[in-house]
Amino acid sequence: MTRRDVVLLILLGAAWGAAYPLTAVVLRELSTPAVVVARTALSAIVLLPFAAHTGTLRAIRARPVGVLVAALLQVTIPLVLFTTGQRYISAGLAGILVASQPVWAAIMTAIVDRTSHPRQFAGVLIGLCGVAMLFLQDIHIGGTSGWAAAQLLAAAVFFAAGAIWAERVIPDVPPLATATAAMTISAIALAPFAAMTTWRTPHPSTLVWLVILGVATTGGALVLFYALVHRIGAVRANLAAYLSPGFAVAYGAVSLGERVSLKALAGLVLILTGSYISIRH
Repeated sequence: MTRRDVVLLILLGAAWGAAYPLTAVVLRELSTPAVVVARTALSAIVLLPFAAHTGTLRAIRARPVGVLVAALLQVTIPLVLFTTGQRYISAGLAGILVASQPVWAAIMTAIVDRTSHPRQFAGVLIGLCGVAMLFLQDIHIGGTSGWAAAQLLAAAVFFAAGAIWAERVIPDVPPLATATAAMTISAIALAPFAAMTTWRTPHPSTLVWLVILGVATTGGALVLFYALVHRIGAVRANLAAYLSPGFAVAYGAVSLGERVSLKALAGLVLILTGSYISIRH
């Protein structure tokens, strides 16, 4: 990788990590459906011109059902769970919990393929130990934070399931087309729920943060991700996912005054280590 690629990779990790504290901020004044609809709609506005220019949207015509399922698994359902869970848990812990996505992907892959490599099994165990450490130290099982953490873990599971579905069922559909369709479908599907919630005019600063959440950390970050995939390949581009929880913790501590325990940081290290080991070929 060139120095420019490394800088872009760090920027992508920083953008993905910023989604956690930004979500925490906008949830202070807006409902969960409103935040998810705004985020996905703004992201679709960013992605549509790129997808239309490259002509990738034509691939959806041959796989409409597969793309619809991918949208529900990878965007609609997990974003609702993710946003709801963040109402009751810190941005840093949310970032750490969602970082377990590769662990769940490894588990589901082993179940589907009916195969398990010892190294993959070891990685899964290490990652799950990291998750357990969070629940034993920073999350109260049976309480509000426990329920919120369960929703964030469920979001990670759906993110992983959506990635596996896209890889195995619609491999011929370009990722940019799938992402654009997923954001558009999610915005349309959740718009009625957002309309039924009680609305009040949020503070202008909240609207600014909401636009940044949708445009920069979601739609813009996806464009940057696909650019990196083209430049350095998918495996290296996905390294940004390992950087994002660290940025989420740092952002939460600096901008929101969140405190993260040493055991939570140890849990993060275990989750990322387990994730890396479990996805190595």
